[in-house]
Amino acid sequence: MARQAGDDRRSGRGTAGRLPRGVAGGPAPPARRPGRLRLGTGLAAPPATEPGRGGTVTVTTDDGEEITADIWFRAYGVRINSGYLADGRLTPRTPQGQVPVTETLNVRGHGHVYAVGDITDVPETKRAGYAMQHAEVVAGNIAAQLRGEKATAEYRAASDPMILLPLGPRGGVGQLPGPGGPDVLPAETVAEYKGADLFTGRFAELFGTA
Repeated sequence: MARQAGDDRRSGRGTAGRLPRGVAGGPAPPARRPGRLRLGTGLAAPPATEPGRGGTVTVTTDDGEEITADIWFRAYGVRINSGYLADGRLTPRTPQGQVPVTETLNVRGHGHVYAVGDITDVPETKRAGYAMQHAEVVAGNIAAQLRGEKATAEYRAASDPMILLPLGPRGGVGQLPGPGGPDVLPAETVAEYKGADLFTGRFAELFGTA
């Protein structure tokens, strides 16, 4: 992914439509300028400069177009790792390779089979935080079934997207769902919640290795 020269995408969406000025502790971003989006094409050759380093770079697309940018980044995209279900014996997959699930996160048509994380067709962005919420629902339902009870815990996707993006150990930007819409988090909160150790401390405690 290349950022077009003169194009700035550091502004985002918050409770008033944009992130507060200077939310990450830096200067306010300049006014946005028109950018260009190219889909269905690739680069004829990798850029000569390293990714993420400022400096003019010119690349040529597969169809011969030259694009000049002031910085470029690698953006690999996402592919669902569900090839082991390709035979359809468990369930037909969606065109994206996801597994259809119910509100209780059962694989559709299977009362004792569950799915969590990216593989589910829950209409939400695929993030670790959501997968952990899936796991809580599934664990509760499995425990209920082991007690001979009905699995009743349900998962509801958040109406507003959630993201925590640390920028070093003391900065960052973030957004969490709130009662009146998305709440923008200050840099200090993002750093405290995620930036300090990228959640490694939480999992070390969970697995008893802290």
